[in-house]
Amino acid sequence: MIGITLKKSLKGIAILTFLCVLSLRGFGQNTLFTDSLSAGYIKIGKTYITGNKKTKAEIILRELDFIEGDKVDIQEFNQSIVLSQQKLINTRLFITVEVVPLFTSDTEVDILIRLQERWYIFPLPIFKLADRNFTEWWVNQKRDFSRVNYGIQLYHFNLTGRNDKLIFRTQFGFTKQYELQYQRPYINKAQTLGLTLRTSFANNKTVATNTDGHRLEFEQSDDINRRIFSSSGTLTYRPSFYSRHSIDAGFSRASVSELITDANSEYFQNGEALQKYFRLSYVYSWDNRDYFAYPLSGNLFRGEVSNYGLGIFNDLNMFSLRGSTSNFFDLGGKLYLANSLEGYYNFSDEIPYMLRSGFGYRPDFIRGYERYVVESNAFVSNRSEFKYKFISGIQVLSRRSLIDQFRTMPYAFYFKAFVDMGYTGDPIRSTTNNFYNRELMLSAGLGLDIVTYYDFVVRFEFSVNRQKQTGFFVNFRSAL
Repeated sequence: MIGITLKKSLKGIAILTFLCVLSLRGFGQNTLFTDSLSAGYIKIGKTYITGNKKTKAEIILRELDFIEGDKVDIQEFNQSIVLSQQKLINTRLFITVEVVPLFTSDTEVDILIRLQERWYIFPLPIFKLADRNFTEWWVNQKRDFSRVNYGIQLYHFNLTGRNDKLIFRTQFGFTKQYELQYQRPYINKAQTLGLTLRTSFANNKTVATNTDGHRLEFEQSDDINRRIFSSSGTLTYRPSFYSRHSIDAGFSRASVSELITDANSEYFQNGEALQKYFRLSYVYSWDNRDYFAYPLSGNLFRGEVSNYGLGIFNDLNMFSLRGSTSNFFDLGGKLYLANSLEGYYNFSDEIPYMLRSGFGYRPDFIRGYERYVVESNAFVSNRSEFKYKFISGIQVLSRRSLIDQFRTMPYAFYFKAFVDMGYTGDPIRSTTNNFYNRELMLSAGLGLDIVTYYDFVVRFEFSVNRQKQTGFFVNFRSAL
């Protein structure tokens, strides 16, 4: 009776959390303009663009807060300039962006946009860890180099000059994978609809089949033990600069060997060795952060509704809700504050082990618990950090470089303090010794963030959790 009551309470808490998050969307924009101009309106004249050797002008003009012929309130003009500059940076097409007003009279202004484009084509070798994070590989898997993926990948981040992306990956090692993806942000004349298509095939000889004490347990052999084929398409609708709607539809087919089903009969639903399903999800986001890779001001809200199965195949039927809100504050004096709140609930009573969710799996984590996975049908988390930017600038690498995109390197260093907390609901059935489920997870620590070229972020963090376990962790993306 107590278990039933607790499960109903958790379900109510999860739904309430999701609804609360829905109400916390970004309310507006920071007031960044100065009062140096007098009251009245100013007319936008011609717009001049320099430095866009590859990028089409319409992609650049789409991000501006104004168009030629607009009459803009002078008191809001400076803010429009700053916001336009931020949005151009967030296209991830340019290293540097300057939006410069050229006043032709007291009531008219032309706009000069100076850009330095990124290098868009990256044929890169693949050499990355197959595990959840660096700590999982370093500590739990004892730095086993057989758990490394290697291969070659080709990225083209501006294929036709319209901010469209082509990705091709051939990967070997721990996971053998072939992947092809094409993304075009605008497919209509109004530049409001976008489309992404992707397909991939992967197989593994080593597969995580169980979780005991929040540590993954693996089965392996000389034969292939898991094959996964997936294909999907995403249609996006961007009616304004900050809001985006996405509908994603996909199909997956996965099969496992007898070794895997013997180790965990609930790896797939109903104890099957083959799992096929269609997936449909809807995502709404409101994003006015100043810099996507490492935001310092602005807001991000995201709500997601997903269903796995769609009633076409009988072996899977899952419905889930997810919501998050992140807020970033520039406190002045190189001080910054950030907070992120997230909630998730899976309404299915039978969650196959392969499709488990919880802390420890991207994108969900609590710092200080990087060694563990805490699977559950529901969770809520909050991450906060206070930081100080003590070094920043642009380093000239070589004035003689034949490639403009590699002549300079921007950088910034942040010292920070953080506090994370989380709570999960019931564990999924095919896990054991779940001492962190239904318990408050709490941690605090200090860290150093380095932000540099091409959205590269590295985090060095020392943390202590509620159980007084300490650790030094290295990660390669922003925590919030």
